[in-house]
Amino acid sequence: MYIDVSLKNKSKMTNQLYTYESDEDLEVGTRVIVPFGKGNVSKMGLVVRTYDKLEKDIETKKVISILDSEALVPKESIDIAFFMVDKYLSDYSSAFQTVLPPGNFEELKETFISDESLSCIDKRLYDFLKDEKTYDEIKEVFSITYTRLKELSDKGYIKNKIAYDTKISHKYVTYVDLIERDSYDIRENAHAQKKVLSYLKEKNTEEYKKLLSRTGVTSSTIKSLEKKFIVRLRKEIEDRQVHEAVPTYKKIKLNDQQEKAYKAILSNQKTLLHGVTGSGKTEIYLQLVEKMLKEGKDSIILVPEISLTPQTIARFEGRFPGKVAVYHSKLSVNEKFEQFIKIKNGEYKLVVGARSAIFSPFENLGLIVIDEEHESSYVSEKNPKYNAIEVAEYRAAYNKAKLVLGSATPRVEDYYKAKNGEYELAVMDERTNGKAPKDAIIVDMREELSSGNTSMFSKVLYSKIKENLENKHQTILFLNKRGHTSFVFCRRCGYSVKCDSCDVAMTYHKTKDTMICHMCGRTQKKPKICPNCGSKAIKEFGAGTQKLEEEARELFPQARIFRMDRDNVNRLSDYNYVYDKMKNQEIDILIGTQMLSKGFDFPNVSLVGIMAADISLNMGNYSANEKTFQLLTQVSGRAGRGELDGEVVIQTYKPGNFAIVNSSKYDYESFYEKEIGLRKAFNYPPFYRILNINISNKNRELAAKKIMEISSYINALIRKYKLSKTLVIGPHPSPIERINKMYRFDIYYKFPHNEEKIIDIVKEVINENRFNLNFAGFTIKVILDPQSYF
Repeated sequence: MYIDVSLKNKSKMTNQLYTYESDEDLEVGTRVIVPFGKGNVSKMGLVVRTYDKLEKDIETKKVISILDSEALVPKESIDIAFFMVDKYLSDYSSAFQTVLPPGNFEELKETFISDESLSCIDKRLYDFLKDEKTYDEIKEVFSITYTRLKELSDKGYIKNKIAYDTKISHKYVTYVDLIERDSYDIRENAHAQKKVLSYLKEKNTEEYKKLLSRTGVTSSTIKSLEKKFIVRLRKEIEDRQVHEAVPTYKKIKLNDQQEKAYKAILSNQKTLLHGVTGSGKTEIYLQLVEKMLKEGKDSIILVPEISLTPQTIARFEGRFPGKVAVYHSKLSVNEKFEQFIKIKNGEYKLVVGARSAIFSPFENLGLIVIDEEHESSYVSEKNPKYNAIEVAEYRAAYNKAKLVLGSATPRVEDYYKAKNGEYELAVMDERTNGKAPKDAIIVDMREELSSGNTSMFSKVLYSKIKENLENKHQTILFLNKRGHTSFVFCRRCGYSVKCDSCDVAMTYHKTKDTMICHMCGRTQKKPKICPNCGSKAIKEFGAGTQKLEEEARELFPQARIFRMDRDNVNRLSDYNYVYDKMKNQEIDILIGTQMLSKGFDFPNVSLVGIMAADISLNMGNYSANEKTFQLLTQVSGRAGRGELDGEVVIQTYKPGNFAIVNSSKYDYESFYEKEIGLRKAFNYPPFYRILNINISNKNRELAAKKIMEISSYINALIRKYKLSKTLVIGPHPSPIERINKMYRFDIYYKFPHNEEKIIDIVKEVINENRFNLNFAGFTIKVILDPQSYF
């Protein structure tokens, strides 16, 4: 037979499939060793197509060896990879790597072990395979083909296992145990030791790191207690469970709106579920999964990475114990691999995960749910630059499965599709607690400033937080900018401190007393004297979450305040810690970025303050109004989710902006009508699509010349094919021209749906390099429907 093989590579020169001949029957999705190039270097490749005969008379080389007796992934996964190559102009290597088991597929090893039944038909092979052996080890002793091994495996005579050919080094966790005794000898003024003792009397044992974090003591305190034989330290292998046992989450009877939406989903292949925050979308998802399980079908539930809170996982695991795989970026490669194999083997029937969970190797898929479908995190920034929603549409059609897109603030493009019949539209505009949210209060910060209030807190917000604290209710303060200040500049000459490697101002982080570039991560100390003019008038300007926390602590000294952003919450355990503290009402004021705009559902939060609603309006792209509306509405939805009434205060310098006004009234329809009119007038999605080519090089002149060269070839083909409505913008320097010492240039193509020929043109010029352009030393990115513009 003949096979097409994809080789793992990063070169555009070898971005193609290679045809080989095999003496044995092979499955799509298996790995082989093949001779490559003039020197016939042995390379590992993935079988992606098979043929009985060739259509063209070409000379082929033979496969050297076969590495797998069965496919690593179902055929559907390989088809998904081809879909991404075609849809997103991806290279073959990246597309196939994405659908394969997590990690480096070249390090996977297949081993075989005998079943008792093998002794009846081949005693010698049975004895040999009592211990796991690889195919190469078997072949040294027995004359046996991979095809024969596969036959024995299919009939149950032998068992095969795929695992990484590396020893997993165990991670150890240190625990602190309280040694029980009648009394403890601690000095009266040893407050830190007393704090630890009090904590451990309640918990008895705790992880060392968590104990330090939750009591605020240092390691020396623990050492002192250890010397006094009050505590003992012990190490254990880290529990590799990806989620902890959770209490049962009981089924809830659907209300009328939920029931109507549930039936609409079952009656249609694709549904957009437009449900306001607190309307009970999750319960619908749970009951849809339950129905699929009864029918023997598998389900994928996608959630934005940041909202993989314990709450989300707990609800699914609590309803379907032992059947839930959890898949997200915080897992190690080995943990992801274990989940992947269990999904493939049918041990799990449901996966709850972030974007990449859409590739879960289910073979009987019945349901795909994408919650918070408006989130940009569903679009990959790395190759292949796929959109999980579009991959979900492909998989739903492939499997005749149900697809549900859920959001309180749907993407304008998806709502347009629903309005035009491409999706069924199911609406839930009432909260399950029966309370309609009150209109938010919009505060014009210009008036606050002119009245002499230079604080980050308006008078209204200050008084409402004070009242909330008196009532022992919780408050969330949202500011979508981390750090202490926006930038540091000299008030005398205007010099601002920029990153040496990027064309952006560095952000000052006061807790670390460090300036950090949020583009490349480089750090430096804040200058005390202006490097440009020598003045001491170099100060911080603007405000981030650290500055907000600082001011909140000054205004509300008795409040228990916690800040939640990427600087102090970057692990799942950190997220769990905040969740537990909020749930147990140990935090009075939670300050954070968009990290807290979703996923959190706390009944005691009765006030949300949005500190600077204008930030996302200054994104500089066509979706700025949409992102602002979504963010404000989602954050506002954190208030009043229980029995308490919720209040929202929006502080802004643009109180008349339609996105801000409509979000304050939770009025999606009015926002949509205004926004869709603007999109149509200015040829933006959903009426036009956008394709971006970004090129970068360490030499600015070379980058500029190369993008001009690429542009000239593409523009010639646009004229040839008479794409008269395709608009060309550029080439021009990127908005942030230099990142990490690389100079960047862009071209944008805006085109209507009937002129998608431009995609084939770009593929021809760049991906296939039909004109033999020299791309050596350049980084070229081709992005369809880009989410960010910088």
